[in-house]
Amino acid sequence: MQDFRNPKLPLKERVRDLLSRLTVEEKIGLLSTHQLPVERLGIGEWYVGQEVARGYVSRDPEEPSIVFPQPIGLASTFDPNLMEQLGEIAGEEARFYHRKDPKGHLMLWGPTVDPERDPRWGRTEEGYGEDPFLIGEMTTAYTQGMAGNDPVYRRTIPTLKHFCANNNEKDRILCSSNVTPRTLHEYYYRAFESSIVRGGTGSMMTAYNELSGVPACMNPDLQPLVKDKWGLEFIVTDGADFSQNVLAHRSHATHAEALAACLKNGNDVMTDADDMVAAAARDALDRGLLTEADIDRAVGNSLSGRFRLGEFDGDSCPYNTEPAETDTLLHRAVNRVAAMEQMCLLHNNGILPLHLRPGAKVAVIGPLGSENYRDWYTGISSYAISVADGLRRQLGEENVLFDDGYDVTALQSVQTGKYFSVAEDGTLHAAADTVGEREKFLLHDWDFGSMNLRACCNGKYVTEDGAYKAISDTPYEWFIREWLRPETYGDAMRFRSWHDKPMDIALQANGTLRAVRHGKPSADRLFRLVPVENGIRRAAELAKQADVVILCLGNHPMQVARECYDRPDLELPAHQKALLRAVADANPNTVLTLVSSYPYALGEAQELVPAILYTTHAGPELGSAVAATLLGENNPAARCPITWYRSAQDLPDIMEYDIIEAERTYLYDTVTPLFPFGHGLSYSSFVYHDLTAEEKPEGMLFRLTLENTSDRDGDEVVQLYFRALHPRVKRPNRQLCGFQRVSVPAGASVPVTIFVPWYALEYYDVTQEKMLVEQGDYRFSVGASSADIRLELECTVSGEVIPLRDLSRPTCVKNYDSKDGMETTLRFSYGKNDWYGCTNDWGGSFTFADAEFAGYTKAELWAAAPCAKATVTVYAGETALGSIDILPSRNMEDFQLYTIPLKAYSGKADLRLVVSGMASLYRVQLG
Repeated sequence: MQDFRNPKLPLKERVRDLLSRLTVEEKIGLLSTHQLPVERLGIGEWYVGQEVARGYVSRDPEEPSIVFPQPIGLASTFDPNLMEQLGEIAGEEARFYHRKDPKGHLMLWGPTVDPERDPRWGRTEEGYGEDPFLIGEMTTAYTQGMAGNDPVYRRTIPTLKHFCANNNEKDRILCSSNVTPRTLHEYYYRAFESSIVRGGTGSMMTAYNELSGVPACMNPDLQPLVKDKWGLEFIVTDGADFSQNVLAHRSHATHAEALAACLKNGNDVMTDADDMVAAAARDALDRGLLTEADIDRAVGNSLSGRFRLGEFDGDSCPYNTEPAETDTLLHRAVNRVAAMEQMCLLHNNGILPLHLRPGAKVAVIGPLGSENYRDWYTGISSYAISVADGLRRQLGEENVLFDDGYDVTALQSVQTGKYFSVAEDGTLHAAADTVGEREKFLLHDWDFGSMNLRACCNGKYVTEDGAYKAISDTPYEWFIREWLRPETYGDAMRFRSWHDKPMDIALQANGTLRAVRHGKPSADRLFRLVPVENGIRRAAELAKQADVVILCLGNHPMQVARECYDRPDLELPAHQKALLRAVADANPNTVLTLVSSYPYALGEAQELVPAILYTTHAGPELGSAVAATLLGENNPAARCPITWYRSAQDLPDIMEYDIIEAERTYLYDTVTPLFPFGHGLSYSSFVYHDLTAEEKPEGMLFRLTLENTSDRDGDEVVQLYFRALHPRVKRPNRQLCGFQRVSVPAGASVPVTIFVPWYALEYYDVTQEKMLVEQGDYRFSVGASSADIRLELECTVSGEVIPLRDLSRPTCVKNYDSKDGMETTLRFSYGKNDWYGCTNDWGGSFTFADAEFAGYTKAELWAAAPCAKATVTVYAGETALGSIDILPSRNMEDFQLYTIPLKAYSGKADLRLVVSGMASLYRVQLG
């Protein structure tokens, strides 16, 4: 037996043996996500990557799977135990399909753990909220379930996405997120650490964006931090991102140079065309940019994953033989619990739960009432229940009324005056003089250029298929060909097509519609939407006939905001806002049920309706869970994992990634939100008693008593927050450090114990370049949300005393405490493989707080002036100690050593480097 096939040998020894048997060319064939077979050794073809955001994701109708609620909804459950069960289901279903096609399916891409510091992000539904501790706890459980508990083998290998600071879709493949060492380590990195160190994560995907100037796929922290310290096995790039280093970021002139930077910094697998990756590897080897040892390290890392999955071990791997099924009754039952647990009651004046008399009429109104939409990272469920269907099952068909509230319209050509008719094959023809059934369309307007027409005669969406035809079942493809992007022109409008390139929809000589190159608004490109029936008026009339209205508003997860597209605003679509006003006016017993991938600004809605129930697109059990919650069978307990703002005006620019300086998220924000982080109501009421704290070697142990003072059994999410009272630097106003979802019977009291590990209290100390617990006084607060605090106590926490900065040691400018200036920021030096500080023509300053001055007489500064001469002055507090001119340099990172004579100064003060003009500063040291 070849050593690499001997399961009794240590894993590292087996990997080394296999590498020793591979030729260089065979190793190169293993550098991309399509890993080529090595037939002479009996090694098969292998594919890295299988989406798993909401359970196993296949878009093949022949591969059904359990579709979980959207991750932002799963996060709102605050239930790690449930997450581990869901992870087991995803892992089991992946194994089921792997056995049918053993070329992959097991290196799973998910969960997405990017902290969501802006709710306008187009992929908000994929993440687990804005708090890194919550994200870490929930995804640790999810990945543990997927991976299993065997000490050697893994059921699957989860891959965290996307490392890191990846919260905007516009220009994502070339933009740079402005980050600092503190924001990286305390916020963006922190969300990833827990499931790598304490969960089942075995891999990680790097992000498309740059991190203050360096593409994330060659982040210099990948190897020393993520791999060497946290122990991650292997890392992959995002889809086609490796090639973007040359084509979009332009960080390197050739793919060979980019590959060398990726591999040397710790990335192992390129999610790109295998022939292009192979060509780059050969070129890099020929030019001496890479050695065979570099290739071995990367290939060995991904191969170790294949060993852990049991590819070479047959029955020795328990996951090769454990039962694996898909879409079982047990899986469905767990998924139904998940849908129930993520129901979040945002607002309730007492109308919920509903108390309906026999035969009462319930009107389900709105565009989300009869739908159960999928987002892009969704598998195919064998069934799907809408809100209307869920209520019909509970109340009977005859007692549930329905109207979607859509306007009915006709499309008229300005050039000919003819109305467009739907032919038998679905093709639209401008041929009718009057409006009949084949000329009527439901108008779906999601705002921001996302409009669809759905033919009344056949229920199909108008889509581009050469000509425009009403043949689509639903908008669901990577490119949404159903998009009509309206632009008003006088009393008419023209439509841009679905293409991201400038294209118009134009009338052809034969009366059909086609996409053509963008041009002037000539008559053949102008149209009118002629009203046929007012959907809002129709819906309001229906509302008057009902005892209660369930108004279902929200988003279409494939339109407006999704991968590649951010949301421009937080407002509901204009048509939905008008529908809300009309229906609420027609029937005061209107409950807003929001089905959405993300938060909306609902201040007006809160004033208009007595209750707001929020759910994500929750999978096949959506309708059942909504109905059970409205009718009181399910007592809601979900909590907002992300802040709900009153307006987009309460948010900084979406490209602002420095959450500390910009005061983003509940951690630093001073704005009063609509619904704060952790908010969520219940049909029960709870009282908190007797909070105590005890310090243990591994952390802090908190105890309290939770009393259910209502006559209804319920769950309460007990949330524990902390604040450092006298920190060295600016720290969060309040920060989650523990939570527990607790079931309490009606009228009962239960003890609650929350253990807070020391890592939950850490922050990143730039003076020592490490995460630590700062010694001092802390306030711990427990309550039902970050704003609903019930009990508090203060205590002194053991930890490290932060020493004064030792200026006799080199201080990297990136480790400043504060900065000043119009564009004072960090950039990346490929020569140093590190970040440096820079100012623009207006100058600026960097401050290093709490430094110890010991009568130093000189400062050694590595600096460059890429434009004209710049001047740097060294200060101790407000006392100028010396200055020097930085001479014009070849570029931003042409650092030269400058020695600055200093006036002697002794004592504690802030070191300040004040720059006049454009300059780059890398490092300073006093002596």
